[in-house]
Amino acid sequence: MPLARMHAALDAEVALASRLGPDVAAPAKEDLLAKKLLQWFKTEFFTWVDTLPCSRCGSTATRSGGAAQPLADERAGMAERVELHYCSACGAATRFPRYNDPGKLLQQGCRRGRCGEWANAFLLCCRAAGLTARYVSDWSDHVWTEYYSHSMRRWVHLDACEGSYDQSLLYETGWGKAVSYVVAAGSWGVTDVTKRYTSRWREVLHRRTLVPERWLARRLDEMTTMLRAEWILPKRMLWLGRDAAERMELLRSMRPTGQGGSQQPLPGRQTGSLEWRQQRGEIGSSGSRPAEATSERPPTGPATAYRLAGDGPSDLPAEFSAAGRLSGGACRARGHNETAEVVERLFDGCTTTKWLDFGGAGVGGSSWVEYRMPTDQQAVIVSDYELVSANDCPERDPAEWRLEVVTEQDFTEGRLDAWTTLDQRAGVRFPDRHTVLGFRLSMPSPPCRRMRLSITATANPSAANSVQLACWNLYGPGPDSGSSNCAGSGLLQELRDRTIAAMTAGTSEDKGSAALSLLGRMLDNIRREPLAPKFRKVRCIKLTQLLQAPLLAEVLLRFLRFRPLIAPLPAAHGAGSGNGLPNGHDVFLVLAVDATGDDVRRVSDILSALKPET
Repeated sequence: MPLARMHAALDAEVALASRLGPDVAAPAKEDLLAKKLLQWFKTEFFTWVDTLPCSRCGSTATRSGGAAQPLADERAGMAERVELHYCSACGAATRFPRYNDPGKLLQQGCRRGRCGEWANAFLLCCRAAGLTARYVSDWSDHVWTEYYSHSMRRWVHLDACEGSYDQSLLYETGWGKAVSYVVAAGSWGVTDVTKRYTSRWREVLHRRTLVPERWLARRLDEMTTMLRAEWILPKRMLWLGRDAAERMELLRSMRPTGQGGSQQPLPGRQTGSLEWRQQRGEIGSSGSRPAEATSERPPTGPATAYRLAGDGPSDLPAEFSAAGRLSGGACRARGHNETAEVVERLFDGCTTTKWLDFGGAGVGGSSWVEYRMPTDQQAVIVSDYELVSANDCPERDPAEWRLEVVTEQDFTEGRLDAWTTLDQRAGVRFPDRHTVLGFRLSMPSPPCRRMRLSITATANPSAANSVQLACWNLYGPGPDSGSSNCAGSGLLQELRDRTIAAMTAGTSEDKGSAALSLLGRMLDNIRREPLAPKFRKVRCIKLTQLLQAPLLAEVLLRFLRFRPLIAPLPAAHGAGSGNGLPNGHDVFLVLAVDATGDDVRRVSDILSALKPET
């Protein structure tokens, strides 16, 4: 396990808290480690199996078709059954032994499986990393993990295959499972934890008919007592205290039928083929919470911990800082989808990643994202911002929001939560996926320490089960910002003079003349077809001549506001430029659509400067 890398990351997150202000408490390292393990295990280490590729020809067109007796080496890995996956191309059968030995599951070629293998291997990794963790078995056919958080003084739900952290109602509320018995087991004891995983205890109680309740409680207590028989007294007393606290927690979680439940929507099962999930009845519903009378709910409630946004000059290509994108901050959100669709994805500059929060779903649903500058960095001025729609489900797009800030003056005078609204939008629609929309403030903000995007409605609240965005990019003032356009006028005049000088020289061999010509062709295309995406998105490598000329780079990036994004290349364009970018991606400059038409006006201004009267 890359524990050194994980500990370095969590040390940085703990240190971050001291840099943000007196209102931010440092998160517990143990809880951060649990999240890091969850992310690593799901995204880097283990693989979900529907059917295996053909072992003879490599085809992925295979289907499950029966079982076989385990071989000797498979039995050694505690495989009690072996599935046969038949190839549609060559007819060969590939064996899929369902190993139960977690040590076997750590070996190369065996790091795969379904929820049983995932839970076994992940539990071993949690224990090896130093977490107090136990195995949880649901009698309706699912298994997962819990770990004991010393900071929260309770057991916390971890589901490695779903990448789920502390979402105990995921199965009942999200998947639609009818739980009956959920039992947690570890070397410290065996506990009936069903009450933690339901908000409908009275309904569940009617389904629990296998054994009398008192017999089950007594039997589990006897098993726990046997496991602890050789313990010294202090250790036994410590765990008796934890047992008592857990019993109180489980009693508090009991609610009458129909009265409780999660306050935020939860997803259906994510792992496994759609057909398999439908057969198991675990896809949940794509709908949202019931409609509520209020049209806007304040964006309050528990939030994710602050994380480094990972958007500094050393994290992103140079074009991002050259364009005036704000960087070096920390971020958090009302909620996110742990391991993959987390809040820092909003600031990685990439259109193919995203942030997703199930708490922003439904009529009356709301969410928020905050970007905060550490106190050891200067406060920032915001002049405009861009939002990029995510890859799918347009009903999840934000449609109504406020941009709010805490100014540096308020922050330094102790008003740490004095939010001021800078911009407010309603009825916004993204025309397509991965679309960039730009929003200009009427005036640049005062110096700010905290910025928050408070989302109060999605594009289709009755259908959305979450809210999502690919990017939220904040920018500082450019040469045309402010009440007067003196800087912008000066830039235009300098460009006009440069153009006249090139025309006087009368040669197209000069690199400057070629760059001016390239800029002119680009902008002519946009003026001719203002909404054509193919003219608004250009690969950076094609604009090298412009970007190497300081004046033209400022015109392109700061005045016209062609902004960098990391996006996938069409298949015919090769593998990308590398430099730490995702495979098949490269840096593009994109001119966002501005509903006010200011983007087209700026294009016309530059074209006028490029074609001065002679």
